[in-house]
Amino acid sequence: MNYWWVNHKQTYRQEVQGGYIWSPKAKANGQANETYLTLTRVQPGDVVVSYADGQIKALGVATAPHREESKPEAFGATGDVWDSQGWLVPVEWALLRKPLRPKDHLGAIGPLLPSKHSPIRRETGDGNQGCYLASISQNLGQLLLRLISPSDSAALEALALQAAQTSEDIAEAQIATSGGSPTEVGQLVRARRGQGRFRLNVLAVEKRCRLTGVELEPFLIASHIKPWAVASDEERLDGNNGLVLAPHADLLFDRGWISFADDGSILVANEEAAAVLASWALPGSDVATAPFNAKQREYLAFHRLNVFGKGFRLD
Repeated sequence: MNYWWVNHKQTYRQEVQGGYIWSPKAKANGQANETYLTLTRVQPGDVVVSYADGQIKALGVATAPHREESKPEAFGATGDVWDSQGWLVPVEWALLRKPLRPKDHLGAIGPLLPSKHSPIRRETGDGNQGCYLASISQNLGQLLLRLISPSDSAALEALALQAAQTSEDIAEAQIATSGGSPTEVGQLVRARRGQGRFRLNVLAVEKRCRLTGVELEPFLIASHIKPWAVASDEERLDGNNGLVLAPHADLLFDRGWISFADDGSILVANEEAAAVLASWALPGSDVATAPFNAKQREYLAFHRLNVFGKGFRLD
């Protein structure tokens, strides 16, 4: 995951409402602009920080690579001097309830700004009018998320979910063009949705939801323990790499709010998740379900290390 900082200037409303970022290919005088060319380097799943009027007002996830596209009609007379041919990157945006003023945190942000093509000035915190899209470091990206998190955790959760879905979309596209047989490709794609051969394999191992005790199959979701996007083809269909869970329990497990110890004990990420478990009348960390088999324990070790307590953050 890479981080980018876009200075919208006059086009904040159009780009955020339209779900994209756009730049011309060159300056009005025909010369190249490195911060325009930067759009061609954005990859699906990358995080984009939206800056306008001295504030970070939104965060986004790029959902597809750049494409050549004419200046959006929504710009109207804005940017009349710009080249009409440019690059567009689709972005799924999440608005912040409380915008962040980088100037208020310049002591922490300033040292992490790029030495060239910085989106704001290191000394004053004012926006750099000559910069449209800047590449920023992992350290700066994570710092901004930490500063935003206390007041906008819901926006970060929505963004993390979009990043995960984009990662799965990329993996599914790779499977579709892998050259495998239509039957095998179909089973792997259906496994992403907890269907097909994967579901049958999971039901052969797990008979009921571990949180609700529900056994009626139509009310249960087959959920991967090691996420589908990062699993091998064999792991994507392995019944030991799955649990059957009620929909609300599946959401908690899939997003990392809960996990399980090898002995079946329920692990809860934080007090917020514990409160949700209680409000849904679901068992908490004081309850142990049935122990897991050896193969399931291998997958659960991955979940505890890489998903539990992390799936709802942009790590």
